[in-house]
Amino acid sequence: MLTNRHKVLGILLILGCFSCNQLMDTFNDTFREKKEDGPANTGHSSPVTSSVTIESHVSRDTVRTTYSSRNTTRKLNFLSDEAGLREAEKSLLALPAYAGKKMYLYDDIHTYDDGRINLQLRHPENPDYVDAWHFADGQWKGPEPVQLSVRNKVEEKLLPLDEIDFTSIARIYKNIVEKSATIEGAKPPTHIYGIVRGKGLAWYPTSISGSRERYAISFHQDGSIDKFFRE
Repeated sequence: MLTNRHKVLGILLILGCFSCNQLMDTFNDTFREKKEDGPANTGHSSPVTSSVTIESHVSRDTVRTTYSSRNTTRKLNFLSDEAGLREAEKSLLALPAYAGKKMYLYDDIHTYDDGRINLQLRHPENPDYVDAWHFADGQWKGPEPVQLSVRNKVEEKLLPLDEIDFTSIARIYKNIVEKSATIEGAKPPTHIYGIVRGKGLAWYPTSISGSRERYAISFHQDGSIDKFFRE
């Protein structure tokens, strides 16, 4: 009886060892396969990474292209472009809504180096109304109604448009650039604007700031320098 029990235990032990060896072989084979698959997996993951990188570059290029295409007709250095400013004025005076009517600038006019102009005109039919007009990409867009209060005295902020020469902006820009060249750290403007004062237009900026000095500057309506001195 004892002998039979020993035989049974021996058989179970042999089967157990066989199972252990089989388990170890399976583990080793699995580990070996993963190790052998390592370079292949790495090679497979590399295109994914490259794909993400490529998408990233394409996305940035797309953004740049969209920006460029959207601004192809916008001309930098517009403030110094006499021909461009003259053409903008000519197309403004030719607006169909004002055909045969005298045009009046209301309050202010703003010009930017990227080719934009923002201004307000008295309404062609109702003298108590004002419309905003915007010049961009070589054309005028508007009108947009401007909300006014009873405190706004429209008549006090009007200037006949034919008294304003848009090329004056280019003269102002040229004068500021020339003066800035003599002032350490001074930079040319990217925005020039005029405000209706009395019966004329006061041009801005009225100062040039350098890294060590600051100068006051003022202009006549035609863009020539009125005063220039260190503050």
